Amino acid sequence: MIWYCSAWHESQGLYYPTLSLVSKSFRSLVSSPELYKTRSLFGFTESCVYVCLRNHGCEADWYTLCRKPDKTLKTKTGSSSTSMYALAKVSVLNSPPSHCRNVVAVGSSIYNIAFPQSFNVLPRVSVLDCKSHTGWIEAPSLPVELHSFSSSVVDHKIYVAGIDYRLKKNSLQVFDTETGVWDFVSCGGEGEEMFSEKSFSIDGKFHVVTGEELLGYDPKQGKWDMVGDRMGRRMSSDAYCVIGNVFYSASKGVFQWYDTERRRWRDLLGLVGLPKITRHRGFIRLGDYGGKMVVFWGSCSWPYDYKEIWCAEIALERQPDTGEIWGNVEWFDELLEIDINYHVEKVLSTTL
Repeated sequence: MIWYCSAWHESQGLYYPTLSLVSKSFRSLVSSPELYKTRSLFGFTESCVYVCLRNHGCEADWYTLCRKPDKTLKTKTGSSSTSMYALAKVSVLNSPPSHCRNVVAVGSSIYNIAFPQSFNVLPRVSVLDCKSHTGWIEAPSLPVELHSFSSSVVDHKIYVAGIDYRLKKNSLQVFDTETGVWDFVSCGGEGEEMFSEKSFSIDGKFHVVTGEELLGYDPKQGKWDMVGDRMGRRMSSDAYCVIGNVFYSASKGVFQWYDTERRRWRDLLGLVGLPKITRHRGFIRLGDYGGKMVVFWGSCSWPYDYKEIWCAEIALERQPDTGEIWGNVEWFDELLEIDINYHVEKVLSTTL
């Protein structure tokens, strides 16, 4: 019994969706908070990838990247895939409408800050506990009426940058996920450029794109800095993420990373065997998977009555002599077939 419990706690969360199919007892154990608490005491934590698929009506379904019960997946065309991965649907009801710019992960929770559907309404905040999947729980609403905003995380705090339409000025609100309290940051005075819906966090700072520039806010020093415009040039699409404190982009299917020392974009080298992912595939999304990059994209096949969701896992290695970063494609495969109206909206990494 001791060996069994130890082996269970050491098992990767990647297998939990598969193990939950064994019986109701296993399913109950997998969703038990005690399991994750015990794993944490033993020092077993890991990254778990969550993927949001959204349709044109903003309805969202959530999936986790998991190991398959067997190592082949039969598709509608009868072909077989060879990866050991699949997307397992998260059984949670009433998921709020999701957008890639208003959904973030903090620890083992996913936070959704919903865009208001009308004026005089504060954006609602919902939280999903990824350890239990018991449903979305209401958190304190955003205290300012924003209708255009984006969000990112620095040190377990969610930074939400947008435009206060009542005052016609920029607004930066900060939510402390540990205390559940909102605060605000001063954004400057008259004549400032309006925030766009693009933001990210790197080097312990929050960054937001304005009309022509990129601004960085340092929470420790409590001040803003003008970062420049080059770093934000590869954010025209939403295919970007931060991995290991490096900013990556796949704008128009070209994989690049930003060299903060030389202040310029550089190509991600290698990527041997990766399919040519062009803008015609649409809705490419990147994510951090324990220091590796996961790339999700959709592909339609004739007669276009369904869409294939594909994923690639890429190991990243920096060359000490040249400073270049190489990407080694470990695998890529079709993971799911869905209604053609759905697309990959967001990829998040939680810690379980």
